[in-house]
Amino acid sequence: MTHYSIVFNTTTGSKRSIQVRNPNPSLPIEEVSAAVVKILENDVFDPEMGSLESFGSIVLTTTERTTII
Repeated sequence: MTHYSIVFNTTTGSKRSIQVRNPNPSLPIEEVSAAVVKILENDVFDPEMGSLESFGSIVLTTTERTTII
């Protein structure tokens, strides 16, 4: 399984994160960055928990499993 973990900083000093599962591997990083900007512009999280202030990090994780028995 592959997913992006995207972390944002909030106005309350906390962090908010989302996971995007099974991303398109051929998608250029510029398009991924543009999507992150759209999320910041539209502040998709509950403002009572802190409005999105800035981008923190993005990590691409790939997990491989092998069944033994």
